[in-house]
Amino acid sequence: MKNKEKILRFVRQKKAIRAADVVRFSGISRQAAAKHLRELVASRQLLREGVTRGARYIPFNPKKAASLKTPSIILVYKIRGLEEDRVFEAWAHRTHLKRQLSPSAFKIVQYAFTEMLNNAIDHSKAARVRIEVRWEGGILTFTVSDRGIGAFESIRRKFKMRDAFEAAEHLLKGKQTTAPERHSGQGIFFTSRIADHFVLESRALKLDVNNLIQDVSLLDRKPLQGTKVTFSLRQRSRKDLKKLFGAYTDSDLVFDKTEVKIRFSKTSGEYVSRSEARRLLFGLEKFKRIMMDFSGVRGVGQGFADEVFRVFAKNHPQIRIEPCRMSPSVSFIVNRARRES
Repeated sequence: MKNKEKILRFVRQKKAIRAADVVRFSGISRQAAAKHLRELVASRQLLREGVTRGARYIPFNPKKAASLKTPSIILVYKIRGLEEDRVFEAWAHRTHLKRQLSPSAFKIVQYAFTEMLNNAIDHSKAARVRIEVRWEGGILTFTVSDRGIGAFESIRRKFKMRDAFEAAEHLLKGKQTTAPERHSGQGIFFTSRIADHFVLESRALKLDVNNLIQDVSLLDRKPLQGTKVTFSLRQRSRKDLKKLFGAYTDSDLVFDKTEVKIRFSKTSGEYVSRSEARRLLFGLEKFKRIMMDFSGVRGVGQGFADEVFRVFAKNHPQIRIEPCRMSPSVSFIVNRARRES
């Protein structure tokens, strides 16, 4: 039986437990227990009461979850002339934000909030933006929404893509922006990676990045006008924003590395054609290092592998492509293409 299943059975027996209880009965480390509990809360299988080490975990109950929510702060602004840093300063002062968050969490929230609000100001073409902030079970969540053109539609039009799915994939590569003269295209890339949970919804599509369970998904949703971005982070988070930047930048702090999750691009789990490879590679010539994650991919075609690892590599010798998490069959095709290059 897996540790998470043991924890869920233990909670059902005891009705309420603490992290220390999990360590005692399971023998796993405190860090591992905390990780499992966070993921069970994120997947709505457990509910957390309290925000310190004495927090209790109980079986998830929708009514109980609703009662634990604190009232939301809702702010609505006209976009014209709006400055994201001043909005953040006013919000932080009003809510005594520095007292509510750890130093690391405060820096992260400041970065993520100003980046997402700036996107709405510069890209949405909307008249107003709506901001909602709430605290629940030791987690801070903010939402920035507008009724403008929509993030995926804006990217689809700019780069002449076929659909919103292709646009969503392109968005996560980093350095992809519809206004290169004003933006570097880094905001969503880094914000989605530093969050505990990041969701971008636009039109009939929902991009869900859950870093607590290391999952990225694209889901259908009821049509939504404009864009809605939701960012969640533990209030006492110790994540290091500088460390994240360092993982994707060189010694001169130039954003030169990206990560592409191959399985995210296609639901069939297989990549066959050169055209699929070209769509995947579009925009990646801006980087020096590309990590390609093949987890979940059942197979690739010779044409796909040749286009990525021979043709693209030959045309861009300054770029290092690093495939990882390949199945034996994928590894065989990829390594053959690399040898031929």
